[in-house]
Amino acid sequence: MGRYPFLTVANRLLQETRGFYAESTQKERRRKFRRIAQILTELHNQGLIGKLNPANMTEADVAEFIAWCRNNLDDLTSLKYLHFLEEILTSVGNTAVQKVRIRRRSLIPKRTQKSIRTIPVGGINRLLTGAYSLENPLWDMVAKAAIAFYSHTGLRVSELRLAKLSDLHLEEGRIIVSNPKGKKRWANAEEEAPVMPGIEPSINLYLGQRAEALRALGLNPLEVEPLFPYICSNGKVGYWSEALWRKLKKHVEIASGVRFRWKDFRPTFAQMAKDRGAPIEAVSKCLRHTNTRTTEQYYARIRSDTAFSLVRRVWEAPVEEISIRSN
Repeated sequence: MGRYPFLTVANRLLQETRGFYAESTQKERRRKFRRIAQILTELHNQGLIGKLNPANMTEADVAEFIAWCRNNLDDLTSLKYLHFLEEILTSVGNTAVQKVRIRRRSLIPKRTQKSIRTIPVGGINRLLTGAYSLENPLWDMVAKAAIAFYSHTGLRVSELRLAKLSDLHLEEGRIIVSNPKGKKRWANAEEEAPVMPGIEPSINLYLGQRAEALRALGLNPLEVEPLFPYICSNGKVGYWSEALWRKLKKHVEIASGVRFRWKDFRPTFAQMAKDRGAPIEAVSKCLRHTNTRTTEQYYARIRSDTAFSLVRRVWEAPVEEISIRSN
């Protein structure tokens, strides 16, 4: 298998599973496979594992990998890395991970509740009201509108980046999700997300700026499909690429002094709704989850102080005694 047997097997597995996962998911899998290969190489160089060929890795090798994960990663991430390692080993008929799960169960990290990463309210306000003064004024208006949309809709990063102008129904308080996660596999073609109140001034301002910029190019703004059109230097108009969207975010971070990830807005939206009293079932529905377990695990959950206050009020309320009379 050459000098890098683990990556050889990983790349073959990626080829075999093309079409089963979204392109973004495959990119993430590729990154994780490469990181696991680096970890295994590090352990091999230290003499802690014997083999780098997935077909020949032993239970002892897997145990050393788990030990490294537990010392360097949180439990949920460790479980994900173990899952990816198991996928690669299983693809070549190696059951070492399964054997460790059975024979050395105590080594497996427990599925604990991970803290939810959100953007503080003050940070959102700074992002919404800050004067970015980006070199390209079109980037400035797109950044402001994108932040407003993300914080008021809970859309996934690519769902907004690839949204169409015709998807937006601002007067109805909703936006059609025309490019949802799992499109053409499991996603509902009629998915939509709410647009929370308070966004109207920002979005109307953006739509006016969008129309002005497109008319300057001799285009009819209503006939340009992307809600967020990217205008190339040659005048061509299309969608923003992932790389350019990340670059836009980086410019906003530098200009505003607020560190964030586009993906942080989704749990921020969910947690804000939960903090304001929305039932978890409603929050889950807005995020288009099939159940509340995913919502509570990664996006929103009742805060401890809120839970304590609610239970305290119930605890202190008078209890109505019911007398039972015998016949």
